[in-house]
Amino acid sequence: MDPYSRLAPEIREYIYEKKWQSLHSVQEAAIEAVLDRNDHILIAAGTASGKTEAAFFPVLSQLIFDAEQKTGDTAGDAKVQSVQVLYIGPLKALINDQAERLDGLLGRLGIPLWRWHGDVDDNRKKKLLENPAGVLEITPESLEAILLKHSEKIKPLFCNLAFIILDEVHAFMGSERGDQILCQIKRIEDEAGPSPRRIGLSATLGNYREALVWLASHGGTSEGQDRQMGKSRCRKALLVEESGGGKKVRLALDYFNKMDPAAPGDGFFYRALYNQCRNMNPPGKCIIFTNSRLDAEETIGRLREMGREKGEEELFHIHHGSISTALREETEERLRRHEGPAVVAATATLELGIDIGELDRIIQIGPPLSAAGFVQRLGRSGRRSGRSEMYFTILEDPGEIRPPELRLPWPLLRTIAVIELYLKEKWTEGIEKRPLPFSLLCHQILSILGSLGEHTGADLARKVLSLPPFTNVTQEDFKLLLLSLLNNDIIEKTDKGLITGLWGERIISRYSFFSVFPDESEYRVSANGRELGRVNFLPPEGSSIILSGRYWVVDGIDYTKREIAVSPAESGGSRVWRGSGAGIHTKIVRRMKEILASGEDYAYLNGSARKRIADARSLAQRSGLLANNFISLERPASVSALGLPVQDCTDPSRGKRYSFLFFPWLGSRGMRTLLHILDIHENRTALCLVNLYRENEFCLRITSALDIPAFKIKLAEIISRPDIGGLPVDTEKIPLTGKYDYLLPQELLCKQYRANMLDLNELKGLMD
Repeated sequence: MDPYSRLAPEIREYIYEKKWQSLHSVQEAAIEAVLDRNDHILIAAGTASGKTEAAFFPVLSQLIFDAEQKTGDTAGDAKVQSVQVLYIGPLKALINDQAERLDGLLGRLGIPLWRWHGDVDDNRKKKLLENPAGVLEITPESLEAILLKHSEKIKPLFCNLAFIILDEVHAFMGSERGDQILCQIKRIEDEAGPSPRRIGLSATLGNYREALVWLASHGGTSEGQDRQMGKSRCRKALLVEESGGGKKVRLALDYFNKMDPAAPGDGFFYRALYNQCRNMNPPGKCIIFTNSRLDAEETIGRLREMGREKGEEELFHIHHGSISTALREETEERLRRHEGPAVVAATATLELGIDIGELDRIIQIGPPLSAAGFVQRLGRSGRRSGRSEMYFTILEDPGEIRPPELRLPWPLLRTIAVIELYLKEKWTEGIEKRPLPFSLLCHQILSILGSLGEHTGADLARKVLSLPPFTNVTQEDFKLLLLSLLNNDIIEKTDKGLITGLWGERIISRYSFFSVFPDESEYRVSANGRELGRVNFLPPEGSSIILSGRYWVVDGIDYTKREIAVSPAESGGSRVWRGSGAGIHTKIVRRMKEILASGEDYAYLNGSARKRIADARSLAQRSGLLANNFISLERPASVSALGLPVQDCTDPSRGKRYSFLFFPWLGSRGMRTLLHILDIHENRTALCLVNLYRENEFCLRITSALDIPAFKIKLAEIISRPDIGGLPVDTEKIPLTGKYDYLLPQELLCKQYRANMLDLNELKGLMD
């Protein structure tokens, strides 16, 4: 029997009425996997390949078949008092989009469809709690809210839960938010008793093996949990992958230099960008992806100014996380429903699978922050044509960079490296390991005590340490954390056990507790009572800002309501968001070095990009950078001549100071590990370090009483010695990246930093 014929009759009728000629290969494979196996399933396929239907068609068919077998009725008539399918999505907008996509099908089947997030009416949520059934679509934060605030409803809500669908699974893996989901699934299994199958959907994965292991994570077992965990522990994850060659790819890369006398400043750059948006034949729709909200705002503001001259200002739109929901939805609607051209500048908010219709071109300003992000963005175009089209544009600002060895086109090299790794190796980043997530451990302790009430220390340990992310946490570390939380009134000891303390109650009572990523203090920006969006710091009154792609003057600030009143302005624009960029993988950095060392031509480069790469290769050869990671800054120099901070060397007999550049060719994690090792006091002494300065992501400037050969020998000895677990850590220098890091005792904060942020394996081969 062919896969289509195995679907429930009602679903086959739905497909027939939609006039779909055939199912995609991934949809056919998913039908067999869901109906024939009992495994968890990972469905991996390109954007717009029908992954949603690949999951829901067989899942809903299985529900119908099960209901008929049990009751002889259709699924619509069977009164199953439980949610049967739990869909977890990363964005409210994606949940809304999927609900609209599935509403017609589920309505035909008589299966209720529920949404639960911050924009859903409370009465609708109450109806679900009173009569749980069907499909629930939810964000991780809202699921945490249900677990905390409606603990008595968990069993009736989920006692017959059959499937959990995780959309855009790559957005969760390796993140604290993904670990939170694994905790939530395990808690539902423990409290409600089901053993649901998990189905992950993703368009961007580099390591399927890692993803399959993550999807099947079940954690440890504890007393009384064997029944619930029995089936889940036996399940493995099965890969269902799209067959065929996929879309064709067309790439182009332009390069601009702010210091180019032929095209000074950034005007030429934005004019070329405008032409790429508007000179498509026929005129079409495109997304301009940027690496920050500020870049998105500045870009769309400049393009609107140019469009105003031609009466095209309203073609340009903005979409990012600080824009109001109403304005984002207007932009999505414009892309999805309206014919004719449209241009949207966006961050990662449009990177995921929201249905925004057919896109003709994707534009990326600056280097992709990751290979996975590049592939995800690339896949947004070519839905109908079968050809993904992406245009990269790089604007280099050399500024006052010195010495010449630093004047390499790092953003251009990074962009080419990401493209080449994917085109030639289909490589994207794997899961970043975080074996000791103590910040999340604090969160889950408070969530469990807040939802389920008093626990003995032993019961709490069994419940919490059985959650998948905490398999590496020892009983000793757990006891140390509990003691610290007790001493700080986060939890409290009673005659019978542990409960949330005064400060713990305050923490879990905040709406922000439901999320595990750090909060931003945001302020609402309004013009004439209409919300435009939010910013994460206060601009001075009278200053001008740019938001929603337009300029505004700050008229007043209501500190109590956390609201900024603005009115339209002709020009201006200050930074209204602050943040840091993403890390970079060592494999990308080392491919950048290979690009400098090779003579390969890349067909997608324009003339200026090709020339800049040729110049960079020549510079790398002349400087000796490719043969030696250390570059002398011409001659031994005195500390005073360098104008750098002075730190006495422990060997005062050495009169000379040697200044040089060190290019380790490491990614963010490796560079962090190297800097940590170099900053340990005994290592600074052994290396006679006078000054250590990080010039950029890729280069260190070092001043030492040792010359380069002696420094290299000593550094090689140091790197071969330490064990990360024994490295000393200065707690004052540890960045608090986890939301609840501030609750950790120093010993656990140090241990977490060593385990999650440092990796000696990154330094292998560094001194070869």
